[in-house]
Amino acid sequence: MKDVSLVKTLRAPTQGRSKASYERMLSAAEELLCREGSTDFTLKAVSEIGKVSIGSIYNRFESKDDLLHAVQLRVLQRVDDAMHERLSSVRADTHNLSLLIFGLVEALAEALNEHRTVMRALMMRATDDPLVAETGKASYLRVSNTIKTAMLDYTDQIKQPDPDRAVDSSFRIIYSAIARYLGLGSASTSEWEGDWDVLKHDISEMVAAFLTHAPVR
Repeated sequence: MKDVSLVKTLRAPTQGRSKASYERMLSAAEELLCREGSTDFTLKAVSEIGKVSIGSIYNRFESKDDLLHAVQLRVLQRVDDAMHERLSSVRADTHNLSLLIFGLVEALAEALNEHRTVMRALMMRATDDPLVAETGKASYLRVSNTIKTAMLDYTDQIKQPDPDRAVDSSFRIIYSAIARYLGLGSASTSEWEGDWDVLKHDISEMVAAFLTHAPVR
């Protein structure tokens, strides 16, 4: 069975011209992902856009799949960094559950929106590539845990009988609605339905109401 280790996939140089060449390869592949909206591009196109030779690409990556895995890691790291920076700021500046939820929704939504084009292509790729799917799932779980932990900091304000279940359901609803709007994953045909700011506001209102009010039944 092929070794699909992420460490092996990267093989990134750390200095000099090799590092610059490597970065051009990744940047070119990401540009093609954003431009084409899919992974249906060639290494020849990467070579031309990145101004690197085909030989240099194969010196770093065994195949286009390996190059795409490296691009995914770089994109997800950038998304994770941006999202966690925003989430940390929200947690530090907010001391009320309802206001926290508005901040968390905004942070998650805008981080995903900023990278929606390349993430959409990678998510579609995940349907046929187990490593892309596994890496994407790990990123999703990190974000999920961060947001749910932030909500559970205010357990005393949560009126639902099972706070863990309540915040888990809340996150799933938040993420699913945002992902559908942005056309991520299998819901790509639903991109841009309705007003973006209204969506963020109404999701926040609904989740805040759900968490801070006792069950109807």
